[in-house]
Amino acid sequence: GVEVRLVGLTLEGLDTLVVCALRLEVVCLRCRKPTDMSFEGGAGTEPRTATAPCPVCKQELAIRAAPNICHGGCPTVAYVIGVNCHPIQMLRSDVQATCGKCTKEVCIRNIGPGYRRRAECTECFEKFNLAVEGAEVLGQGVGQWRQIAEDEGERWNARRQFQDARRHERELGIKVGQPLPDNGTCKHYQKSYRWLRFPCCGRAFPCDACHDEQMDHIHEWANRMLCGRCSYEQPFIKDKCTYCGAAQTRARTAYWEGGAGCRSQAMMSNKDSHKFKGLGKTHSVSIKANAKRSST
Repeated sequence: GVEVRLVGLTLEGLDTLVVCALRLEVVCLRCRKPTDMSFEGGAGTEPRTATAPCPVCKQELAIRAAPNICHGGCPTVAYVIGVNCHPIQMLRSDVQATCGKCTKEVCIRNIGPGYRRRAECTECFEKFNLAVEGAEVLGQGVGQWRQIAEDEGERWNARRQFQDARRHERELGIKVGQPLPDNGTCKHYQKSYRWLRFPCCGRAFPCDACHDEQMDHIHEWANRMLCGRCSYEQPFIKDKCTYCGAAQTRARTAYWEGGAGCRSQAMMSNKDSHKFKGLGKTHSVSIKANAKRSST
């Protein structure tokens, strides 16, 4: 079992505290998924039991707690034994405090790390002060299972981000073999035919500016991308797509290339027939006047 105690407990005008609703974070011993468990039943030192299924593997989890009378010389809140789980952290809980003058009992809710309260007894109007700096769980293996819970929490968060990103892309109709919306371009970069997948949230956006406009956090450096012509995901490259061979940016060229290349006759190569095409046409007087006016 483990011991749950309050750290930096300050009791002024109060004699004792007895937990009436204890909330703990536990780790399933089978799938290592952290979850919250709690039990209620009023103030008292009678042993209590709470059960709940694991949200992942559905194994029956149970905690058996023996509340303890907590005071200035003994900050222990309860002694807890986990069945198929291991307690690792105390969450905000409710306690029943006893006035030091008239022994009236009052329920104080949501006690946890950083809790401070100054009030008066409703019976004798004696002022009291209650402060808690932190809470700790002491016992064999607590630190190890707490680290396991942190690692599993990070893994589940990454998996959830991946699933949310894929769901968002399915809603947009993104499929491999089909082009992205607007071929992957955006208002910030109209010559970039790709989307970038940002590791901070797992979602794909045309650029970092689009990410920052639509999300509530700053982007992290993206190292993967989706081709704007075929929607194939691959590591970030500056060259052609490894799946369809399309260029990821608009290449600078001096040739017409069917209208997709250079369209300025001044910048076009002399080897391209479109450079001198239409120069022998007869132009109206108004067109010549407008051209002369624009040149001056």
